[in-house]
Amino acid sequence: MPNPQLSAVPAAQATKRKNAPRDDEDDDAASDSGSDVSMINVDFDFYNLNEDVDQIAIKRLLRQSLSNDENLVDVHPLADLILAESKRMGAGTSIKTDGEESDPWGLLAAVDIRRCQAEPGLKPFVDYLLSTAPPSTIASILDPSNTSRPAFLFSLRMLNLPLPLVPPLYKMLGSELSEANFTHYMIWGRGYKLEGTEEATGLEMDATVKGNKKKKGGAAGGVGGVPAGKFAYHPEEEMIDARGVAVHNYALKTAKPRDDESFGVEQYGRVVLVETAKLAEAVEAMEEACR
Repeated sequence: MPNPQLSAVPAAQATKRKNAPRDDEDDDAASDSGSDVSMINVDFDFYNLNEDVDQIAIKRLLRQSLSNDENLVDVHPLADLILAESKRMGAGTSIKTDGEESDPWGLLAAVDIRRCQAEPGLKPFVDYLLSTAPPSTIASILDPSNTSRPAFLFSLRMLNLPLPLVPPLYKMLGSELSEANFTHYMIWGRGYKLEGTEEATGLEMDATVKGNKKKKGGAAGGVGGVPAGKFAYHPEEEMIDARGVAVHNYALKTAKPRDDESFGVEQYGRVVLVETAKLAEAVEAMEEACR
């Protein structure tokens, strides 16, 4: 059942379009319009994380975020730790469309770094991040002797999850962790890189062009152009990045060298360190962007 605290949040709705089957009686109208389109409402409900249901989906989403480096971190104990920490702190939310027993489309969960840093579920993950040579600010936060109290935030979801669902996730987590006194949050995920020479991939629809981006042939801007640069898969991270203490983009360790025949976009890992108060400001900016 939904968490009583979360049930006060109305289910968000998104609509999908699909080609509707045509009945014989609609043949004439269809011939005039070309095709019929029907609307399907999808209800998204918020739930607490469920140890009995969500483990497999969390492991799958962790592998998705690790991308080429999925074999460098054992996601089984990490998924168990995320679920255990959610239960211990009473924090973390999943988004589902077919009841609590269904797989989540996305989730936001926290793990107390100081409490769990030496545990087998988290230590290999921390070691992996440190091996990517993060800036001193991030490396310092991950040092057990540091007096700050940080937490990892795992924002894991399907890429096509509607953006208006994201601010409620952060607001609920902030409320649930209000007495935890975390000083910083470390948000881990992945991004992609565009050189500006790619043909249409669909990803460029979410890319914000900053400054004077150049395309193939040296031309800047232009109709149908794909902007060059590095972009997070989760668009709200741009608002967090702008308020972060540090943003660390790192090359995936096991990714094959790219050439002209490489398929898809180049992916990379990313870590954002943000103070608790600044994350709250970023959530307000997310809400404003969704209005």
